[in-house]
Amino acid sequence: MKEVSQSKVYLSIVKDIRQMISDDGLKQGDKIPSERELTERLKVGRSSVREALRSLELLGLIETRRGEGTFLADFKNNQLIKLLGMFILEDPNVKNDITKTREILEKDIIRNICSLTDKEQLLTLRKNAYKECSNLFDKIMGLESNRLLFRIWEVLKSYSAEIMDNQGQHMSNGAIPFLDALIEGNFDKAIAIYERKDTSQFLI
Repeated sequence: MKEVSQSKVYLSIVKDIRQMISDDGLKQGDKIPSERELTERLKVGRSSVREALRSLELLGLIETRRGEGTFLADFKNNQLIKLLGMFILEDPNVKNDITKTREILEKDIIRNICSLTDKEQLLTLRKNAYKECSNLFDKIMGLESNRLLFRIWEVLKSYSAEIMDNQGQHMSNGAIPFLDALIEGNFDKAIAIYERKDTSQFLI
């Protein structure tokens, strides 16, 4: 019972810190309150706050800079997803599921982008397509307005990087027609090009 109680206290502190970050409007790169201030604001033991901060740092969500304090880290660069992937990807069935699920999400995102009424961002991408060749598909996916859907796709993409030979989004002959189909709002045409991604016409 004591271990369960300690676990609840720990999780509660992490939750309170997350809420405080939100309430204070802190963003990536911003300095968070000191250990002592957190102890006072949350009205909990200092050792518990220290443990919670240590865990958040291990997850790559915060970073401590000697002599400066503790700051919110760039969540996109944390190693948690890669660490979990080392275990999750041991199951060959999971590898197949990840690939299929990623494709389902990508098709949903393509459908949503085809439905956009404001084509300005797509037109800009097309204009600069050859300059953006190394991560063009990522930028296209980034136009998805449902941020949760996009974030799930990013996670699956991170896992896919561990199981696919070709991970880059490369510019090729099919990229411009793909963008044109998105601008036209022609979902069927966009998907037809997308499904040729394993050819030299459009590598994604």
